[in-house]
Amino acid sequence: GPLHTLWNTRLIGTYLRLRVGFLLAGVLALAGGAVLLGIGGVWGLLALFGLVLLILLALGFVLITR
Repeated sequence: GPLHTLWNTRLIGTYLRLRVGFLLAGVLALAGGAVLLGIGGVWGLLALFGLVLLILLALGFVLITR
């Protein structure tokens, strides 16, 4: 489709990837902040680390299988 064609162009594809990256970073930051504030302390930090690790593993799996 048209979005796939634009995704493969150098200028627009880079812009779209950047926007998607910022969106994912924002969602990850909001979720991490909620986990850290909800649990608190060392357990909150460990839960946040686990959440970030799972999300990064999922993104890596998507990139590998793509």
